[in-house]
Amino acid sequence: MLITLIRDTFTPAETLGRLYIDRKYFCDTLEPPVVPNAQHPKGAIPEGWYKVQLTRSPKFGRLLPLLYYVPGFEGIRIHAGNNRDHTSGCILVGNGSWDADGSAAMSDKSEQSCLSDWHTIPALFNSRATEQELVKLLKPYQDARHEMYIEVTDTERYAVERMPQPVPYTFHISR
Repeated sequence: MLITLIRDTFTPAETLGRLYIDRKYFCDTLEPPVVPNAQHPKGAIPEGWYKVQLTRSPKFGRLLPLLYYVPGFEGIRIHAGNNRDHTSGCILVGNGSWDADGSAAMSDKSEQSCLSDWHTIPALFNSRATEQELVKLLKPYQDARHEMYIEVTDTERYAVERMPQPVPYTFHISR
């Protein structure tokens, strides 16, 4: 199984992207900025290929994808979170609410009541459900002892002919 993270929007405060599973769009992502800042001194993880395994997170107390052999980082996971304050380097997953330039694109304030500055920062919603679906999707592969990898890349370095089309992922878990 190949997981692909294509980063497509870079702001001084965060990095936004899309996560694909076997070339099918799965969800939106939010990471620290590529260029380090005071809140995220290391910035986002470097582009590259990383082995992924589901392991129990000591911090979150549940099964989460863990990226191995990330240069300069340890304990990088893919997990739920709503905004840049919820990551110390990990990849957050959910449904994004931002415009192409990374500015917030929220029309219903009631959905964002948990965010104090709901109208100014990019945010992810349904992140816990997205995380659970991701784990449910990856678990059968790991149980069958298949290796899983993630390719992390930036849009400008991703060949257009290789760019996966944003087709919604359909979950089919065989039992």
